Amino acid sequence: MPESQVPQLQPVFSVAVAGHRQARLEPDGQTPEAKQARWQALESQLQQLLTTLKQAAETSFASVDGIYADLTPRCRMITGSATGTDALAAKLAEPCGYELDYLLPRASQVAVDAPKAARGVAMQMQPEEGKGDLSESNYRLRDRLALSFSDLLIAVWDGDEPGYLQSGASLMIREALLRRTPVCLLYLPVDALEPKIFWLDFQLLTDAWITEIEVLGCNADLLLQVFDELPLDAPVTQQRLQQWMEMLLAPFRPALEKNNAEAALLKRIEQQRSVSRYLLQWVYWWCFKRGWRQQASERPLPVMEWIKGSWLWLNIMLNPPQKSQPLRLVEILHTEVRRYSRQERIVSRAHGFFSNLAKLDLGSAIRSLFQPPCNQGYQGISSEGLTDASNPIKEPDLAEIFNWSDTQARVFSTRYRDDTWLIYYAAAFAVFCAVAGAIHLWPAPSSGVPFIWVFLEFILLHFIVRRVLQSRFRNFHGRWMSFRFIAEQVRYLRLGYPLLVLPSSYSTPIWEPVVEKGRREIKLKSAEAWILQRVLIAEGLPRCASGQPIYAMTEHNTETLQYIRAVLEEHRHYYHSSYHHLHREHTYLHRLAFGLFTLTFVAVTVHFFLTLPAILIFTAFFPAWGAAIHGILSQNEVVRVSSMAAQVWRELTTLKEAFELHEHLAARASNWQRTQQLRELVEAATNILSNENYYWRSLFQHNQQDLPA
Repeated sequence: MPESQVPQLQPVFSVAVAGHRQARLEPDGQTPEAKQARWQALESQLQQLLTTLKQAAETSFASVDGIYADLTPRCRMITGSATGTDALAAKLAEPCGYELDYLLPRASQVAVDAPKAARGVAMQMQPEEGKGDLSESNYRLRDRLALSFSDLLIAVWDGDEPGYLQSGASLMIREALLRRTPVCLLYLPVDALEPKIFWLDFQLLTDAWITEIEVLGCNADLLLQVFDELPLDAPVTQQRLQQWMEMLLAPFRPALEKNNAEAALLKRIEQQRSVSRYLLQWVYWWCFKRGWRQQASERPLPVMEWIKGSWLWLNIMLNPPQKSQPLRLVEILHTEVRRYSRQERIVSRAHGFFSNLAKLDLGSAIRSLFQPPCNQGYQGISSEGLTDASNPIKEPDLAEIFNWSDTQARVFSTRYRDDTWLIYYAAAFAVFCAVAGAIHLWPAPSSGVPFIWVFLEFILLHFIVRRVLQSRFRNFHGRWMSFRFIAEQVRYLRLGYPLLVLPSSYSTPIWEPVVEKGRREIKLKSAEAWILQRVLIAEGLPRCASGQPIYAMTEHNTETLQYIRAVLEEHRHYYHSSYHHLHREHTYLHRLAFGLFTLTFVAVTVHFFLTLPAILIFTAFFPAWGAAIHGILSQNEVVRVSSMAAQVWRELTTLKEAFELHEHLAARASNWQRTQQLRELVEAATNILSNENYYWRSLFQHNQQDLPA
């Protein structure tokens, strides 16, 4: 990927199709002609619905520039291979322009029921001993995975649920509603000859309604409360469909509009210049008008507008606005990977030199002058060539998004940490300037006002305030956390992808109905989660490394185990290195602060017997320097993050031993039992890593740059 570009999302729209089997769709008591007419009506409605959805998705992709890759949009259908709805959907996939992907629960379906699949996954589940069919939990697992890889669910349902929901189709609809996934319902009661199309009304999916069906259960009537019956060709249907596509594929569109007030405000703040630069702009423009300067200069803002802008700038800097999720989405996807600026390299060199000098590590201090720490990282886990272990699936195309987000996270974390170091050390040396002025330290005159130290202290205080305000407005802290979250979640996805173990961020609801200005609207909750789910949907189901159209999950247990163990070992190494690095940094800086306070104690003791003006350096500056070190450690949460890394390393070590034990005991189990055990172990590892990432975010969430105490 060129360094000046950002990764563009793949234009992929995915639909999951599920519903009743053939026997339930052909109820007893109907004539063969009625059954055939009923089946033809269902096929016609499903075909029209699939075609309409495809056209709406392509229109939405075509109306957006710069976010999606300049490729032909692809529409994908995920379904099973059972009789009835699954078979009908598979039949209509190619005529309607969809790529067909199978997600098969049974082992017998690998080669028989899915010969035409573009690709697919056979989970090869096996029923419990003594039972002829899979358990309900197995089918629910397949349904949840299908929803995770889909934008929208089309469900064929007859509504025949005597009490609480029991059929597989109704439970999948319920799961989609809990995730706030759009649902098109082909409602086909037992006594009806043709289906009715019901469309989900997102505004009715309130937190209270979801809590009710999640805790108290759900029946058919309660389920239908959040759907509206709308003809496919009605204008209101087209309006709702357009709303869905905007929500699913282009939630960032409001931020791209020219009259967006939020973007206009931020642009106005960017145009505001300091007093010196504003005066310089007038000089350049005046010289250009007189012909003394060849380079064209833009006319500066009028004086009154500049004064109003200065007041606006001050208010914004003191209280940075909370950006909307569409604007954050555009900001993330338009942040280009770039080289560090010269100023950032100089600051990073100084930071590395003095930090290593404080640790009494002269060699590392000298190396920091030639190789800025901002170019370094743990590099413990790389997205490309992560392990030499044989991967049973074709490597997912996640390298670009991972490398981009990981690089961006390092850029913004460097800015945040360097700013923290500069601010606290500048505060300490402002105290030194005050002390030096009080004792008239050279080069100040021995009498009179020590203007040199007063001026330096003013410069340092101005620098501190300006740096804090700029850092908060530029949101280095928030953008660091945002990109780090994306990078880590992509990394965790690769761990469980061969076994279809997905981190929770790929299935969490990202929409919520809110009331604004007296009306209910659908709002995006998390820009990062939308990007992650978009990446997963574009990647689709795993593909077999050998090129077979169907990836048989249980046939690669040995290779999968070796691959996961290798990935897990690199995660262990990463957290082990992180722990030692942070623990070493904390130990050395703590010793330096302790030494400074010890010297202060000695100086105060000496002060009982001797009166020396220079002793103020020990009694005032050294405590300020020690407090600055303590502030840096507290701001960066060094102790907590270090202990957290050690805890994760110990938990991953225990899991590594569990994987080794599984390798010895797995010979006694069937292939599906081995796969189940592997999935549970990988899920445990994913939970450990995800919990660590969420805890890390909670630690740093409110650690915005602030004035030192």
